[in-house]
Amino acid sequence: MLFNMDILRKLSRPACRPMMQAFRFYCDNPNRNLITFPVAQIQEGKSKYMMAYVYIHGEMANAKIVIRSNARAKYHLDVYDELQKEASEKGLCTQGLGGGYMVHDPEKKYMKLYGRSTTLGKADHENAREVLQPSYTDHKIDAESGGMEP
Repeated sequence: MLFNMDILRKLSRPACRPMMQAFRFYCDNPNRNLITFPVAQIQEGKSKYMMAYVYIHGEMANAKIVIRSNARAKYHLDVYDELQKEASEKGLCTQGLGGGYMVHDPEKKYMKLYGRSTTLGKADHENAREVLQPSYTDHKIDAESGGMEP
């Protein structure tokens, strides 16, 4: 006896739909949060900046590099604490990669990355420039050479 595939689909769809929706909610939510997590949030003027990995707990292989700056932060750790709070609200984890200073002039479309954080260490400014460039295509971004110190 041959089954008509249309009839089989109609019969199985109501039974599978609730399970698939629950599965999709459980699996896609962390991935969606990681994909939509903003790569760069930069303030204008001179500010402390930090670079970090944001990832789903236990899945470091899919980590995303993000940059955050804050002109009002007293310490680089203040910038990192804000990032950790933002990531944990979305169920994500963070790992700091270093910090430095940034000058951002939106009128001149210019950024400069330099220096280091005493607590977090020096960020790889060249890598930070590569992360920022797609978000700020119209900006000239200068990065202090040298990258990570050994």
